[in-house]
Amino acid sequence: MERKHLQNILTGAFMMMFISLVVGCTEKDLYDPSKGKEPLPDESEYFGFETKKVSNLYVDYNAPGFKAWIAVYSENPMNSDGSKREDIEPFFTSYTDGNGKFEGNMEISTAVKTVYLYTDTWGLPRCIELDVENGAVRLDLSKSSKPETKAVTRAYGFTGDAPYLIEKSQNLYSLCKWGDGGNLSYRWDLGNINEGYITNASTVGQESMDYFAKRMKAFLASKKNQDNSALVKQSGTTNITIKNAPAKLDVVFVNRDAEWDNTFGYYYYKTDEAGKVDVKTIKKYIVFPNVELFSQAIWENILHSGDKVRLKFYDQNGNSSDEFPVGYTVGWFIYAQGFQFNQISGGDHSNDNMINTSKLIASNLNGSSVSDQRFITIKDQKSGNVIIGVEDGGNKSYCDLLFYVNATPESSIDNPDRPVIPDPDTPPVQEDKTQSNKGTLAFEDIWPSGGDYDMNDVIVEYNRTIYYNTDNVVTKIEDIFRPTHDGADYTNAFAYQIDAAQFGQVTLSSDESTVESATSSIIVYTNNKTSIGKEYTIIREFPNGGFDKKEVKDYNPYIIVNYASGNTKRTEVHLPKFKATSYADPSQIGTEDDAYYIDRKGTYPFAIDLFDVTGFHAVTETYRIDSEKEYPEFKMWTESKGTTNTDWYNHYKGGK
Repeated sequence: MERKHLQNILTGAFMMMFISLVVGCTEKDLYDPSKGKEPLPDESEYFGFETKKVSNLYVDYNAPGFKAWIAVYSENPMNSDGSKREDIEPFFTSYTDGNGKFEGNMEISTAVKTVYLYTDTWGLPRCIELDVENGAVRLDLSKSSKPETKAVTRAYGFTGDAPYLIEKSQNLYSLCKWGDGGNLSYRWDLGNINEGYITNASTVGQESMDYFAKRMKAFLASKKNQDNSALVKQSGTTNITIKNAPAKLDVVFVNRDAEWDNTFGYYYYKTDEAGKVDVKTIKKYIVFPNVELFSQAIWENILHSGDKVRLKFYDQNGNSSDEFPVGYTVGWFIYAQGFQFNQISGGDHSNDNMINTSKLIASNLNGSSVSDQRFITIKDQKSGNVIIGVEDGGNKSYCDLLFYVNATPESSIDNPDRPVIPDPDTPPVQEDKTQSNKGTLAFEDIWPSGGDYDMNDVIVEYNRTIYYNTDNVVTKIEDIFRPTHDGADYTNAFAYQIDAAQFGQVTLSSDESTVESATSSIIVYTNNKTSIGKEYTIIREFPNGGFDKKEVKDYNPYIIVNYASGNTKRTEVHLPKFKATSYADPSQIGTEDDAYYIDRKGTYPFAIDLFDVTGFHAVTETYRIDSEKEYPEFKMWTESKGTTNTDWYNHYKGGK
C-alpha cells in the first residue's frame, strides 16, 4: 500500500511537472512575431512601395449655377487643332457642385507631377494645366492674379470715350478698352477699366446659364464632328434686321470651343443697301477683343459665360444710342486668331494686346456661295433669343464661338426664314458618367520566408470602372482582371476583399469566380496557371441607392498560396501594410522574413500595385526585380523611399 501510495505521489508529481512544462511551452511558443528576432519597427517606418498617392483636388471655376463634369489627365488630352484626343483616358472624374466647385481626394500615380483639368461643360475653360504641389492640385478662378508688374510693351491709346479707334485702314473701332490677355476689367497703367461695360446674365429666362448651354450643346454638338451646315443661310437671314420698332440689342457670350484667340464684333448698315456692303471698309466695332475664357499665361479669367454687352448705334454725327433704328441691319465679324498675346516666356511681346486684322471673317458673305458663310443665327423658341454660332476653321460645327442676342422688343428682329431650336418637352438626358483606373498587380508567393523577389509568381492586370450620376452617387462598379503571367511552382488563387458596406448585388462572369461572404471577398479564380489569358468581370450594382463617389473604398487584392476550398488557415499574400482576412493563418505573420508583407530589411515587397501601368515585363525567373538587367532603377526608388525614379517600371533592361 505504502509502495503504491508513493508511486501515486511520484506519478502525480511527474504529471504536474509535465503539465507545467507543456503549459509553459505553449504560452511561450504561441505566435510571437518577434520571437528569435529584434522587435519589428513600427509599420510607419517602412516604405510601402506605393506607386500611387492620394492627392487633394480643389476646383473653383467661379461659375455660379454651373454643375460641371470634370476629368483629370496625366497628359494633355487636347490635339493641336483644339479637338479632343480619343487615345487616352482620365484617371479621375467627378461632377462639381451647382456652383462649379469641387473638393475631394483622388488617387494619382507618384510619377505624375503635372495634370490637365478638362471639362466638356460649355461655358467653362476646357483644359487647364496644373501642377501637383505639396500633395494637392488646385484651381481657384475666384482669385484674380492681375498682372500689375508686367508692363505692356505696345498698346492702344484708348483716349476719350468709346468708340476707340483701333485700326484706321480697317475702319476698326472698339466699344471697350482691354488689358493683358484681353481682360476687360483691369489694365496695369489704367487700373479698373470699362466700368459698367459688362454685366453678367446668370440666367436665360427661367433657365440657368449652365442649363441653357447644355441645351445648345445638345442641339449643335450632340454627335462628334456634327455637321451643322444645314443651318447656314444668306446674309439677309443670318444678320439681324430691325423691323417694326427700334430695338435694344444685348450680345451675351455663351461658350468658346475654338483653339484660336478670336476677336469678335459687329457692324451695321441700312437694310436697303445690303448689296453695297464692303466688310473691309465698313465701320466695325469690337465687342470682345479676345474670346477666351481663361488665359493660362497670366492665370486670368478673360470672359465668363453670361458676360453681356449692350451694343451701340452711332449716327452720322457720332451720337451714341442704345437703340437701333428701324431699317438697319446688324452683321457680325471676327478676326480669326486676331488677338495677339505671346504666351512663350521670354518671347517677343512687342505686339501683345494688338489685333491682327489679316483674317477678317464676316456674316456678309466673303465668297460667292452660301457654303462660304461662317456665321449662323438660330431662333431659340424657349428663351426667345437669337443664337449666333461661329465657325473659324475648316469644319462645319459652327460652335467655335457661341453667343446669343437678346432684343427688346423681341419681335423687332424676328425672321420667319431663320432656323429654329424647338422648345424641348423634356430636359436633356444625363447618362451616368464613369471613372476608370487601370494597373498591374505582381506577387511573390514564397512568403513569409522570402525568396528571389522576382515578383513574377502571379501577375494580374486590372481595370476598375465606377459609374455615377450627376449627384456623384455610385450606381455600379465593374472590375475586370486579366492574369498575364505565372512564374510559380505553387498553385495560386487570386482574390480581392471589398468593404462589406459596398458589396452591392454581385454578378460574376465566370463559374470559376465565387463570393466568399465570411471574408467579404471575391475569389476571382483558383488557379493562376490555367487562367492566363482569360478575362474575369465582376459587377457590383446598387439599385436601392448607392453612396457618394468620394466614399468609394479601395479594395484589398491578394493571392492564396496552394488554394484549397474551405481552408480557414490558409496562406495569403497581400500588398504592403494591408491586412490579411479572417481565413488567413495568423501564426505565419511576421515569423520569418516578413514585416507587414515587406522583407524585414525594407528592401523588397511581397506584392506591389503598379498604378496606371499595363504591359509590365515580367522579371526573369530567379532574378531579383532590381537586378541590373531587369529593373535597376527599382533599387534607387526604394532607397529614396519613393521620391526618385518614380517611373522605374518604364525602364526594363530586357532581362538576362
